[in-house]
Amino acid sequence: MEKVKTLSQNTSLDRAGVKKSNTTLLAGADGIRAIACLSVIFHHFAQKLAMYLQPRPVQELQSYFLLGNSGVSVFFVLSGFLLSYPFWKQYIGGGTFPSIKQYAVRRAARIIPGYYVSFLICTLVVLLFNIPSEHTMIRAITGLTFTAGFHYVTFFPNEINSPFWSISFEVFCYFLMPAFMYGLFKITGKKRSFRKALLYWCGVFVVVIGLNQLVHIFFTPDNIRRGWDFGSIGGAKYWMPNYNPIGFFGHFSVGIIAAGISTILNFETERIKTLKKTGVFDFIGVLCFTGSVVLLWKMRGLPEFSFSFQNQPYYFPTYALLIGGVLTVTPQSKWFGNILDNRFFRYTAKVSFGLYIWHYFIMFLISTLWIKAYKDYMGIADIRQWAIICSAVLVVSYIVSALSYKFIEKPVLDRVHKKA
Repeated sequence: MEKVKTLSQNTSLDRAGVKKSNTTLLAGADGIRAIACLSVIFHHFAQKLAMYLQPRPVQELQSYFLLGNSGVSVFFVLSGFLLSYPFWKQYIGGGTFPSIKQYAVRRAARIIPGYYVSFLICTLVVLLFNIPSEHTMIRAITGLTFTAGFHYVTFFPNEINSPFWSISFEVFCYFLMPAFMYGLFKITGKKRSFRKALLYWCGVFVVVIGLNQLVHIFFTPDNIRRGWDFGSIGGAKYWMPNYNPIGFFGHFSVGIIAAGISTILNFETERIKTLKKTGVFDFIGVLCFTGSVVLLWKMRGLPEFSFSFQNQPYYFPTYALLIGGVLTVTPQSKWFGNILDNRFFRYTAKVSFGLYIWHYFIMFLISTLWIKAYKDYMGIADIRQWAIICSAVLVVSYIVSALSYKFIEKPVLDRVHKKA
């Protein structure tokens, strides 16, 4: 598909001179972010209930929620989608390459304040209360410099808040995306087309897959003390190289490609308007979303890294492609995007970063100060007790996340956006 030249009259001109439709919000993105965040939280909740003591229907449901860690893949696809979108707008609209300085400042403002506060508090707790932790200082340094994900010793930069592992992976993707986008702008020059861009990013995806295979060949750890029986470092050693920053850029790339297609769809040709009016985009969105739910349901109870290319986690690339499909079409949907972006999901999306980086620490505090069995994997036998504890964790997590957003994250974000 060459660059769209025929546009409907229902367009406006943005500051970069890009013609666009009146659809300015990426509908569905908030809903997908909220679902991803809650999926990860409920994954951690499901780990605490003694499955073998529960009725069969509860076991089936618990098996499904245990796959909520796939929300991490959703986060990467969504980040690739949202962060590449301005680059796609400039590319397709004939604009200049976006400001890397502005991009970097905004990414730092979004990640560093909330993450640093949470990370430093967790690190202090480990040090002050003598929490058993190997290589604590080097793990703390790599956590603060976003380099933890390159070795199994530092993979989990903090002993009591394991979700921190994905932050360094995501920051790594933050660097790669504009670098590859810069290559696209330079290679195509003024002779731009979506077809060339799509081929370019498919090529990037293939290169990433090739590099990931080399990681498997040359950087697979030995089997000495490898496994979750040997603590978090042993668990990280078991995860790697299936979990590695290069492989996760494959998830990120799916979101980037989805953003490019979505940008093209935002140019309201008569054909696009007809498809939108007849609900075709809603149908595709619902189909992809349903497919993602069914895939996880079918995978429940199966071994980790099953049904995945290169043993990548989260059923890559099938699951990532289904999420990318949802993100691609919901901005053009009549009603599905609005359903996803309901009031509760919009608020959850707003505080989702805080929910992600605080909920596991709150779980640790409750297991340390209140219910000791809550610390163990599937250690709670009574489902009512488990539900009460998890509900308390969820409520406290929302409160802490709201405070974090209001007093730590938002002031920095507002200051950066005012200077932009």
